[in-house]
Amino acid sequence: MQFFEYVARLEATATPFAILTVIASTDGAPGREAFKMCVTEDCQIFGSIGGGKLEYDATLTAVEMLRTGERTRLKHYILQDEEHGGLGMICGGNVDVLIETFSARHPLVIFGGGHIGTALTEFAARVGFCVTVIDNRPEFATPAAHPLATRTLSLPYEEATQLDFPSGAYFVIVTHQHLGDAACLEGILKRPELSPRYIGVIGSSKKHARVFAELTQTGIPHEALAKVNAPIGLDHGGQSANEIALGIAAEIVARKYGITLADSMHTKKSPFSGEPVPPQK
Repeated sequence: MQFFEYVARLEATATPFAILTVIASTDGAPGREAFKMCVTEDCQIFGSIGGGKLEYDATLTAVEMLRTGERTRLKHYILQDEEHGGLGMICGGNVDVLIETFSARHPLVIFGGGHIGTALTEFAARVGFCVTVIDNRPEFATPAAHPLATRTLSLPYEEATQLDFPSGAYFVIVTHQHLGDAACLEGILKRPELSPRYIGVIGSSKKHARVFAELTQTGIPHEALAKVNAPIGLDHGGQSANEIALGIAAEIVARKYGITLADSMHTKKSPFSGEPVPPQK
């Protein structure tokens, strides 16, 4: 596995990590310039900056920084005996190591890779979300179609909702058909262990009222449905795919920071704001 492939996997699972890079070294030092190592908070290591006490001390420093939230630190190591002011290594030379920490990117799963899903992927990725795009149509779930997505998958939606998603993920359901939306919503709501931070579904209030009534009859509790953001996004007046995606992105960013938006579609037009709509016969 390549170094940055490993880093991408950590990002996809919302795992905080540090990257350690040798930015300068002198003769005798075991680590050469541009050597890299990745460290997680539980001391999992990938790569190397030279081994020995150098690597051990740098790893402890990286773990400390991950736990305290420190973003960058430059450390200078003298690779000589301790009695000569060094680290306790006999190889000689000096090494400068840049340690950078990266907090977990919030995982966002988008069911539906059409116009809205494509635009939302771009907005969300640029503001720090780790995006997975899933569509049951292969041509709508490719890296070429979503270059800023961390992962793209083509699966039937009933299977896709059973994937191993990280706890606390954000879910946006914008498939190209009503049945796809309903299948994704039902699949996610039947997995309370996921503890979703956000679930949003596109569509009108009337559509959602009917879908919610049908899902209630399958055993999904009213309390779970009431937490779904439906309709999705902000009521900013825009109607294009990009404008709708922008409104959704604003809503999930607000959820990320614990902000309630008065102009969200869910606040204004929740299916639970009026009389229940009976399931369709």
